[in-house]
Amino acid sequence: MSFPSTTPLRRPCYKGYNSQSFYVPMRDGICLAVDLYLPQGLKSGEGLPTLFAATRYWRAQQLKAPFSWFISLPDSARSFFCAYGYALLRIDMRGTGASQGNQPHPWPATDLTDLYDLTDWVIKQPWSNGRVGGFGNSYQATTAEMLGACGHPAVTTALVRFNEYDVYTDIAFPGGVPNRFILNQWAAYNRALDANRVPASLPAMEKWIIKGVKPVNQQPVPSHHNGQVDSILRNVIFRDDYDPELGTTIDDISIHTRPSTHIIDHWGSWFDAATADAVIRRFNNNAHPQRAVIGPWNHGGRQHVGLEKNPFPPLAQMQEVLRFFDAPPNGRELFYYTLFEDAWKSTGEFPLPAFNRTTLFFQPGGGLSGEVLLEPASDSFEVDFSASSGLNNRWQTELDQRPVKYAPIQGALSYTTAPLTADTEITGYPLVSLWIKSDQNDGNFFVYLEALDESGRVYYLTEGMLRALHRKISTNEPPYRQAVPYHSFKRADALELLPAQPAELRFALNPISALLRRGWRLKVSITGADKDTFARIPAQATPRIELLLGGETGSAIEIPTLIRTKAEG
Repeated sequence: MSFPSTTPLRRPCYKGYNSQSFYVPMRDGICLAVDLYLPQGLKSGEGLPTLFAATRYWRAQQLKAPFSWFISLPDSARSFFCAYGYALLRIDMRGTGASQGNQPHPWPATDLTDLYDLTDWVIKQPWSNGRVGGFGNSYQATTAEMLGACGHPAVTTALVRFNEYDVYTDIAFPGGVPNRFILNQWAAYNRALDANRVPASLPAMEKWIIKGVKPVNQQPVPSHHNGQVDSILRNVIFRDDYDPELGTTIDDISIHTRPSTHIIDHWGSWFDAATADAVIRRFNNNAHPQRAVIGPWNHGGRQHVGLEKNPFPPLAQMQEVLRFFDAPPNGRELFYYTLFEDAWKSTGEFPLPAFNRTTLFFQPGGGLSGEVLLEPASDSFEVDFSASSGLNNRWQTELDQRPVKYAPIQGALSYTTAPLTADTEITGYPLVSLWIKSDQNDGNFFVYLEALDESGRVYYLTEGMLRALHRKISTNEPPYRQAVPYHSFKRADALELLPAQPAELRFALNPISALLRRGWRLKVSITGADKDTFARIPAQATPRIELLLGGETGSAIEIPTLIRTKAEG
């Protein structure tokens, strides 16, 4: 199998579609709003596979007059899949949009039973061939993955793109650091939707023409009283904390606790929050047939980060998905894109066994090299809480699919290698060991990895972070197989810093794949804050940090590398 495929796409077999809106009752009497789209010209007795698009972001929108008199909003997936012989069911999940009920928190257990009941309803319809799948980006991707965990035998496949495997580490608390931006902004967005208002963050044109959620046959839209995720900022520090406002722990709503049993096509990006890490962990923990894909995109895949034009645009991506739905794989394969080489590759295991771990030590004066510094030394800085990676980083694209373009990284400390003597591929998880002393008992630590070409142009590669309170590396069994040091983020493993006492913070950066050319350099920057995205810790004090260099407590970074020979390059 290759990716993207070179196999010609089959011809569409239908033109146009018919639609209808109605309510489907669940086992407890709650009714869900659905829009059904069937290919126009479907013959009596002809059965089709059905695809679910189940969301909490309104299955469809109602336009204000006079716009509703002469235009309709586009739906590329609806037109595309119906043309190729699929039925499409767009669904407002329980407690959202025009559906009845309430949603205590994202992805509640009732979603599993509702998806089961919807599947049961579909396979009894005369247009169904008895096969059901799901698709979506982000939240809708998780409902598609939950479809495969609902236990219904008719569920066969799902496309899962740009979603989280572990909500705690992938988006809410990466490295244990509270993601204040996404939790606050996502909660505000959902509050507006639940009040049938257009969210303030949407573009002006959409706010001008959209009235609200599309009702079912002009019936009144039910009111909703849902839990909102900003309560997590008030109630949660550790993975096992129970949020009394949401009535759950974060683990209980994560997909890693609800394993899927269907064939899965899951996509992520090196630059979209932790979705690349999510793809790798899902790949390593799900033995079922699957295709895993990691590309160089923003959230949703419209932008190829670093290029003005996306060489693999959304339509081509959708065509690749159609090939998957038409002929699901029998095996397991992970496809990944290597930056600067502009090449797609594949593997059956990750991390890649051929790569060595190259250790680079931080040197006094800003150097970064393989030379072990025998004598102890140190650098120091006071945390600058005005530091920011900007409003277009890998975490903020999760909210609204904004393009990823980092502000210049202004590290409190920065370390740079000499020019590389050979073309070098980096693929995998960089691991950093920071030996520090602090005058406070807690704090956040951010590490950024960049590449510099011969002209000095800087390319963001990846980053990682760790809250010092969570620095203990656990010897207990992790909840799922991991390729990096295991921080449990549980309350029992909390470990405060002792002021002026040395402590090691060892953690992984998000995975990356890039080919650095001879003459390029690597740069590592360290800060204690990212004000536009993450919460300030500590809330009041300003820590002074000493980074230890040399001796037995020499700070370093390990890079997974493969030196390219001239023939390989």
